[in-house]
Amino acid sequence: MHPLVERFFAKQLPEPMAMALLGGSLPVPPQDLLHAIAGAIFSESQFAPRGIETLMGMPESLLSIAISGEVEDPDVLGVILIHRKEPALLELALLHEALTAEWMEQAVPYLPGSVLEIPLNNQVMWLKRPRILDLIEEHPEGDYNIKRRVNENRFHVLGTATKEVFEERIEILEDVAAGKLDKAWAELPMPMESPAEAAEEEEEEAEPAGEEDVEAVRERLLKPILDLDGNEIPLSLTQRVMRLKTNQKIMLAIKGGKEERTLLIRESNRLIQVNVIRNPRIGEGEVTYISQMRTVKEEVLRIISMNREWMKKYTIMKNLAFNPRTPLPIAMNQMKRINEFDLKLMQRDRNIPELLRREAKRILSGKVSG
Repeated sequence: MHPLVERFFAKQLPEPMAMALLGGSLPVPPQDLLHAIAGAIFSESQFAPRGIETLMGMPESLLSIAISGEVEDPDVLGVILIHRKEPALLELALLHEALTAEWMEQAVPYLPGSVLEIPLNNQVMWLKRPRILDLIEEHPEGDYNIKRRVNENRFHVLGTATKEVFEERIEILEDVAAGKLDKAWAELPMPMESPAEAAEEEEEEAEPAGEEDVEAVRERLLKPILDLDGNEIPLSLTQRVMRLKTNQKIMLAIKGGKEERTLLIRESNRLIQVNVIRNPRIGEGEVTYISQMRTVKEEVLRIISMNREWMKKYTIMKNLAFNPRTPLPIAMNQMKRINEFDLKLMQRDRNIPELLRREAKRILSGKVSG
């Protein structure tokens, strides 16, 4: 290691000289400079921003030369894998004999999709750290072939997936590729459920179901579910959603399409419902439908009320005022915008809290006297 870099790690360099070192202004070999930059970044020192700025400005050719030979510290490779995106440079770092399985695991989430096949092909690495396969599968830029091979490795090499799970996952990927399922299905992780999620789901589903008998429940579950256009959602899709674990339903709620959202908003789990309404693909028609549902959690209705664009729509605003699940202060805030016809309906609706009915009556009386 260059003496200046040794003094930097020993914290013996004055601050101006340390800044000059990490800025690439001192006569230090490229690999030693990378070593100092990696040390500054990974120790989160005050010099980290300076090191990142220098690293991002270094030519790809210079970095390739720096790591083409022997590398004593794998942090030098790690800092490149995390911060640079050039495929040829990343390939050089990923295939370097000095790269460790620990660093491979840390680097995968930062890699572009174009180089994911390299860690996927490195069986030695992911046998040491199986989490590498999980990260490759969860990677948003991984294509269907990458995800299929991840599952094949889990099944054939690691033996961690059952035949049923393996076959179902492969079938899902093939249906996504064929356009039968929303692309969000390809990003679902392998089935897993934390104790906390399971406990919350159990608690949510433990709400009283009234006096509904077994036959009525069975009939309700078998009743066709329609989307907003009145089309029946395929039973196969409904069954697939029902089989998902809580963590998978949450991810599908975040990224899924209209049919998936229509099914998942009916789930009793608060986290699933909240992520449906926060799905960036959700449309105004869906929000209108959800705003009148009496099975959604208060938090969902609160999120709707905080969106200015949605609340400009009279129907959504009115639905919140009429929905008995809407928190009372939110419903009261909508009263001044309700038209006279709907106020008359409101004051006769026994499902609406008494306070709102009285307020509707008061507003109507004021209009008459005025």
